[in-house]
Amino acid sequence: MANHKWHSWLLGFQGPDMTSTRQVLANNLKFLMAGSAELGTQTRLSERSGVGQTTVGRILRNETDAGVETVESLARVFKLTASDLIDPGLIRSLSGESSNVEGTNGAVGLVPLISWVAAGMLYEAIDQLAPGDAEEWLESPFRHGNSTFCLRVSGNSMFPDYRDGEIIQVDPDVEATHGSDVVVRTPDGRATFKRLQVESDGEKFLIAVNESWPDRIIRVPDGTIICGVVTGSWMDRRKR
Repeated sequence: MANHKWHSWLLGFQGPDMTSTRQVLANNLKFLMAGSAELGTQTRLSERSGVGQTTVGRILRNETDAGVETVESLARVFKLTASDLIDPGLIRSLSGESSNVEGTNGAVGLVPLISWVAAGMLYEAIDQLAPGDAEEWLESPFRHGNSTFCLRVSGNSMFPDYRDGEIIQVDPDVEATHGSDVVVRTPDGRATFKRLQVESDGEKFLIAVNESWPDRIIRVPDGTIICGVVTGSWMDRRKR
């Protein structure tokens, strides 16, 4: 559900201002669709978003006022918030023309919070997740790429550097080096979170930061795949 402030702001437009907002939405959608192989047609966008194809077409032709839920549904498939999708500066931001975006997050959009099971199964196609594949879509405070995803830490193997319940941001496009905190897919298909250690002879180990953790240091098994490097973390303090 959109926040109340944004909901009131959108519904407060009338006459020419609303027409202007329609045009911004149409332009932003056309730009996003042109840059996406998966969402480049009205049919595909309709299927992924759940918004009827007729409605999608009318929005693109600037013929209708899109409701809050419709804008949210369209935004979500592009990993954006609803307010992003009606932002007149979105195209400049995504084109790298906004120094403000480059100086802060470096990316616009939401990051999927997924399960550890999904991380083990979908590591090759995280950026192709549909909205329903994620537990939640989060606004990250850190720079991130299109394939970035989040996981919730389970257990204390990486304590005190990471706590149980902490959210970690994982970027598959960052190269893993000695000392990187990584999420790996083990040969049996499970995902796990450890610190990578690379010896001078090239041999690799996965280390639990918690010194009291049993079997704290293990040699990287053959067939292990690095799903991504942890590039940030934060605690979700909301009551669940």
